[in-house]
Amino acid sequence: MMNKKQQDMPTIIIDEHNPDQNKYEQLKEKLRYKQALRENSRKIDHKQVRLNIQADALPSKTFFIMNALAAVIAGYGLLGDSTAVVIGAMLVAMMLGPISGIALALIDARWLLLKTSLSTLALGVIMIYSIGIIMGLIHFDLPITNEILARTKPTTIDLMIALAGGAAGAFAAISPRLSVAVVGVAVATALVPPLVASGILLAHAQLPNSANAFLLAFTNMVAIQVSSSLVLWIAGFRRGSDDDINSIWGFIKRNSLSLIILFILAIYLSFNLIQSVHKQLYETQIKQQIYQNLNVNNNVIDIIQFDQQEDFTLVRASIRGDTAPTATEIEKINTQLAKDRKGHPSYLQIRFIPVHIIQTRPINTVNLNAQDAQELSVDRVN
Repeated sequence: MMNKKQQDMPTIIIDEHNPDQNKYEQLKEKLRYKQALRENSRKIDHKQVRLNIQADALPSKTFFIMNALAAVIAGYGLLGDSTAVVIGAMLVAMMLGPISGIALALIDARWLLLKTSLSTLALGVIMIYSIGIIMGLIHFDLPITNEILARTKPTTIDLMIALAGGAAGAFAAISPRLSVAVVGVAVATALVPPLVASGILLAHAQLPNSANAFLLAFTNMVAIQVSSSLVLWIAGFRRGSDDDINSIWGFIKRNSLSLIILFILAIYLSFNLIQSVHKQLYETQIKQQIYQNLNVNNNVIDIIQFDQQEDFTLVRASIRGDTAPTATEIEKINTQLAKDRKGHPSYLQIRFIPVHIIQTRPINTVNLNAQDAQELSVDRVN
């Protein structure tokens, strides 16, 4: 027996010996295409989406267990300077739920949901931050890695990434054919690592860097919430008695606090971005000047470091080679070096490492005479 839905579906009976087989196949393909279009154009189930977001915003055992595991994995990825481990930790993180709950609560004027979502998010942040502090104390002897320091310089680039991530998360939540879990991984990447990094830095008493890492996490939270609210509002999630609820001013009114905070953060992060760009341009110019003057006579520049002092910037260069530069050459280079970002002079300091050639007597397969041994590559002789 067929149900009503099956009876309404078109049925085509194909005869393999029929010469019009190709026509039937084309007709079947057109029907499949129309079915795919209907599936792709399914309307948003507002009631179900609201229930899903509210369920994910609750402080459940799953929420805390999964985020705690994500924090531990991310912490060891940061301490081990492993980008792959940090990204892998986000496969178990669940930080998008309460932020989406805040976004829905603001545009729907559901203050009980707002209170629940805020408390869930706050408890999750405290737990993740505490795990970062504990891991920093347990592994206090480990150095601060580049993965940790990379989260201490938030700029407007991070803000734009968070805005896009929040929009993607909200769009996945309302789309019946997209998985929120996949987008949640991308969003959690912007939250859990900086929180854990801030905790580790606090355990090492690096207060400025710890504050910057926490600022990055806070910026991501606000940006994700604002973009999520905007996507949900555009999708028709609007409740309340306000006359202007369907206008953009209604959205701005209900998200006024978040928008003000986001605007202040954008100004500060733009200032950080400008400083970062100027620093990179200055360091690139200095490095080019040093390479042009000292990367000669078989000398190889290994490392160039910048140590900013109160009245000048000390540029330390480590060089391996045969001929050490003289003090006169260094003084000449100092007169050519660009000034730092504060307008102070830059001074070059060289650490020279002489290269000594140690070899046995020349053999037939490789020419090891003194001249060729000084070159960076050795030519084989047939």
